Amino acid sequence: MDPTGNTQFFLIILTIAVVAGFAGITYCLARIFRTLQRSDPPDAPVTPEEPSDPAGSISLPLSDIDPRSAGSLEESLSAISERHGLSSFTLATVDGLLIGSTRPGAEDEAARYSYLYTQGKLHDEAGVELLGVPHYGETVVGIAHPSQDLSAEQMSTLERDIRDTLQRWV
Repeated sequence: MDPTGNTQFFLIILTIAVVAGFAGITYCLARIFRTLQRSDPPDAPVTPEEPSDPAGSISLPLSDIDPRSAGSLEESLSAISERHGLSSFTLATVDGLLIGSTRPGAEDEAARYSYLYTQGKLHDEAGVELLGVPHYGETVVGIAHPSQDLSAEQMSTLERDIRDTLQRWV
């Protein structure tokens, strides 16, 4: 190739690289813009509803836990515990590794109940509810210590809150 042909070739390659870079930057900025438009304001108050029935069962608020409003995984777990009337709440891998908990020193609890979950013993102990929540092809074990039995609807809502929190923080 002559020098003019070489120059044209490099200019064409440079033009393609600039166009591809511009398209990539535009795509990333569009995704950031859509994400920012979907977010709720960080100072939006989240207040649980009071129990409405005379039996004193837990009444769930209409809105879900918003993991974006919590500053950490532990804050999200505390909000879930408060919302569902749990004395403590722990997330662990099926291997028994602690992901997060509202209880200090929950490593032993994570290992013990994850093992029970893998053995299929979901309700062997009173005062403990175990939930398996799929997350990125793995199962995360939720270990809940409710103050009273949770209904099927409450368990479903708890599982949804766990999924939302895992999506945000893990």
